[in-house]
Amino acid sequence: MSMQNPDPLADLPWPKPEAPGEAVSAKICGHCTKNLCAKRGLSALSRLALCVGVSGLVASYAYWFGVRHNRSEFGLRMGVYAAVVWGLVQAAVLYVCFAPRRGLLGSRSVRVAVAVLLPLSFLGYLSYAAWTYVPFEQFSHGPRASHAFSCGLIALLFGAIVGGSVLLAWRGTNPVTPRLSGTLAGLVGGVGGALAVGIGCPSHEAWHLWTAHGLIVLALGLLGFGVGRRLLSP
Repeated sequence: MSMQNPDPLADLPWPKPEAPGEAVSAKICGHCTKNLCAKRGLSALSRLALCVGVSGLVASYAYWFGVRHNRSEFGLRMGVYAAVVWGLVQAAVLYVCFAPRRGLLGSRSVRVAVAVLLPLSFLGYLSYAAWTYVPFEQFSHGPRASHAFSCGLIALLFGAIVGGSVLLAWRGTNPVTPRLSGTLAGLVGGVGGALAVGIGCPSHEAWHLWTAHGLIVLALGLLGFGVGRRLLSP
């Protein structure tokens, strides 16, 4: 048996592909950019103002609803105070987590920490705001359960409006962490919806606040995680 002669060209490096000439490159660039015009998107502050404005409109409607249904003046006042304070928290979260920046505040770890601390802090606030407590067996049946279900649906609707405004305002602006940004948008929307419902809702029972108001924040955070890549990726 005779050994086959090795190919003398086998060990030679592959030639580098030649780049097109300047004339060809100019034609390609001209064809790809034909009929394109420069367009500037909204600034970060404009997007922030839009989201805060939508949250304020939702809270205003909830206030009108509470007045129409004869909620006590003290309850309305406390609901408005809570909405203003947590509205500032929402604005801070949007500014830190969505406005482009460098350094520590723009890091992924900070945004993950915010995504964890925001719902925990809000659930802690709801626990502090609860005036009464009934056993879960008593809460889960009868009028209390039906009231919590209807209140939760309204909070979900309000939260979807607020969170949807965040997703639309920053649509196509996050190619790196769209799911994380979607989660934050959902959490911000959930907080906005829960606060709006809290203005018009007369209940201060702990299980009602935890389930009808608090769980909505977590649910919308998960929803934002699911749709963040589709809406926030360029």
